[in-house]
Amino acid sequence: MPTDVKMFAVPFFTLLISVPLSILLIGPVANTLAVWVGVAFQAIYKFSPILYGVVLGALWQVLVMFGLHWGLVPLAIMDLAQKGWSVLLNPSVAICFAQTGALAAIMIKTKEKKVKELATPALVSSIFGVTEPAIYGITLPMKTPFIMTCVAGAIQGAYCGLTNVTAYAMGGMGIFLFPSYINPKTGSFSSVINLAICSVISLVLGFALTMMTKIPTLYGEPEAAATGAVATHTATAANNAAANQPEIVESGVKAETLLAPLAGKAIKLSEVKDDVFASGAMGKGAAVEPAEGVLRAPAAGTIQMIFPTGHAVGMKTDNGAEILMHLGMDTVNLQGKGFETVVEKGQHVKAGDVLVNFDLEGIKKQGYDMTTPVVVTNSKDYQAVEAVAEGEVKPGDKFLDLR
Repeated sequence: MPTDVKMFAVPFFTLLISVPLSILLIGPVANTLAVWVGVAFQAIYKFSPILYGVVLGALWQVLVMFGLHWGLVPLAIMDLAQKGWSVLLNPSVAICFAQTGALAAIMIKTKEKKVKELATPALVSSIFGVTEPAIYGITLPMKTPFIMTCVAGAIQGAYCGLTNVTAYAMGGMGIFLFPSYINPKTGSFSSVINLAICSVISLVLGFALTMMTKIPTLYGEPEAAATGAVATHTATAANNAAANQPEIVESGVKAETLLAPLAGKAIKLSEVKDDVFASGAMGKGAAVEPAEGVLRAPAAGTIQMIFPTGHAVGMKTDNGAEILMHLGMDTVNLQGKGFETVVEKGQHVKAGDVLVNFDLEGIKKQGYDMTTPVVVTNSKDYQAVEAVAEGEVKPGDKFLDLR
């Protein structure tokens, strides 16, 4: 869509297509499926309340995603209106705490600042039963944590079915749901106690299962913990003494000077408009505002990582420096469009060899900042990582001094 009319035209055509489609197709189909869901779950409950709890606890979040939970909600409302109690939705009500536990684990394990910023308010919301920010913002895009919450939901659902947790009103969610489970005729708190146990099961399992799994990156940035091990060169004393050998730093890597991988304007890493890079969390280095769409090797070494989208390359130089070059900010969203990698993982390259060709002007026209950080992810292995380039640079110019 042309930029000049995008703000108006995109929502206009989205509504023009989606509203009639929803009314004429999606609505009727979803309504029919919801009816089938209601019939199927009633049959499962008659067969076994425990199995009902497992299945509903595992699938509830998926049903909500497609609006199919409305096959059960009206049935529960009718139960409450006619009988004064219902068990139909109970295996689902404590699943929000599984999201709480999963988010807590993600906040502990992730190295992405943006994820932590999103997870904090999402965690607070989940405590009060509002899980949309958690699901759609974090756990579902990450996939694995979402699956872990479904597993936790199934287990707590089994306990819910086993203990016949019963609701006596349609109340709030999250921590506000418990008063709805007090029996108004007898004053019994048995369902409240069992529901509290379900909530603890959800919370603990959501946390534990997520802690046991690898947390995927959400914004395409590699985790700081995965930047690689310290290089372990074991050159002999005779080689170390040779006149043509670089100086050996105490940690085992060798001092060297990296060359500019791009033509453009060299800037300080702190000026990059991304807190992860600007703060040095990924490592020390510098950045380039590119003037042409060619990324080259800053030194001789081996390619260790190429993102499938082509927007980032990691390599390890022959002297032990581990380098990450990230083409632009948030360019992972382009899904590889405009990037062409010409090297493969495991390939050895020489200084100046082309690594990635990219459509600089085309990507910039889409609104992306193409500032390219070049960071030494094992900076801690060096006594100093200093930028030696200022202003305009071209490939082959001295860029970073490692010693």
